[in-house]
Amino acid sequence: MIMIKITEIQEELQRRIDQKRVIVIIDLKVERLYGQLFPFEKITIEASEQNKTLETAESIVGQLMTMKADRDVFLLGVGGGITTDICGFVAAIYKRGVDFGFVPTTLLAMIDAAIGGKNGVNVQHFKNMVGTIRQPEFTLICPEFLQTLSHSEFYEGLSEMFKAFIISGENFDECGRFFAENDEKTIFALPENLVKLEFYIQEAIKVKQLIVAEDEFETDKRRILNLGHTFAHAIEHCSTLSHGQAVAIGLVCAARNGNPAVVERISRALSACGLPTEIPADIPRQQMLEAIAQDKKNSDGACNIIVINDIGDVAIRKLKAGILV
Repeated sequence: MIMIKITEIQEELQRRIDQKRVIVIIDLKVERLYGQLFPFEKITIEASEQNKTLETAESIVGQLMTMKADRDVFLLGVGGGITTDICGFVAAIYKRGVDFGFVPTTLLAMIDAAIGGKNGVNVQHFKNMVGTIRQPEFTLICPEFLQTLSHSEFYEGLSEMFKAFIISGENFDECGRFFAENDEKTIFALPENLVKLEFYIQEAIKVKQLIVAEDEFETDKRRILNLGHTFAHAIEHCSTLSHGQAVAIGLVCAARNGNPAVVERISRALSACGLPTEIPADIPRQQMLEAIAQDKKNSDGACNIIVINDIGDVAIRKLKAGILV
């Protein structure tokens, strides 16, 4: 992970992938805003959960073949988490694997989706059912991209940041207060607030990087990074909530299944930043349980969920029934 300024992007890319043919896989919205920063051949996609599919991956592979891209091609994923997931997945399967890198443009992608090497697509509206674990050559983090996000897009990335700090036990309360007191306008208007934003981004990334370094292929400790996500993926499947909103609710569910005494502390921090904390009332409990039963982390007929015992204390628990949703 490299933290850079927006004016340094082209120089950094030239330094890292000079002499290679680069093809950028870029979200249409990002192309309109920042396409000029990436003067390479491009494949544009409409980034949405509905388009995060094997069909989209196959379409990109077909375009690469039409462009006569060989095994020396370098794929650069530019956009949010959906775009980086798709790019990384295609890079893993195209001609049995080509090099790739990421320039994430959302907070959620910067601190989670583009970090750690997990890439994949959805199947039958279930999240990331097909995927790979393969590390990018680099990930360039440029917080200035966040200035053009909407308020809701900016703040939904906070759920992944809170997840990281619940796991580490550090920065949780301070981060909550900072984002409750400052919206995206004041953050980018004041230099000291931008420094704070960069600090929290770096700290959240460090949490994930340290865990991934210990257990890259998720045989043990890395599973704790799924905190909140068993519930979140089920909520996404059963509603129109975004990933970040669903993760916020999933964190509260994880606390209820661990130590209900910390539910209020977590809910208060999330609510202060405008994030939801309750499962929508119109989602039937049985539908949620059926979606949870399809979770890719299940094994031996049981659901492996991560519960919160306290800030800084999370644990893996197997539940066969009675999951609190």
